[in-house]
Amino acid sequence: MVEVRFEEDREKGVLSMELRGHAGFAELGRDPVCAGASVLAMTVAQCAKAMEEAGRLRKKAHILLRGGRALVTVKPREGYFDEARHLFWVGETGLRLLAGAYPENVSVKMNTEERIRKSE
Repeated sequence: MVEVRFEEDREKGVLSMELRGHAGFAELGRDPVCAGASVLAMTVAQCAKAMEEAGRLRKKAHILLRGGRALVTVKPREGYFDEARHLFWVGETGLRLLAGAYPENVSVKMNTEERIRKSE
């Protein structure tokens, strides 16, 4: 199963997305569910890199893309937190769609702070 976790810590000004595992829908290297999750992770990573190159992050984005694992963490400069949040929201939306279509293969979770804010 691909397990996805989104973290948001507004106090520290940090956003992150982590994917772990393989979907197990088809054989490794031919799994369309894994491919979909990978493309979404790479999209978030590339957009984070673009924010970095535009000078919108306090420090270099932490990006790790390796077989069965993806991690993207950013710390936006003041005034760019909402832009970064939107970027992660787009990735989350795509991954939730994938999880809805393949609930046995993809799981998406968020930290408690985000769940509380979304319910307000």
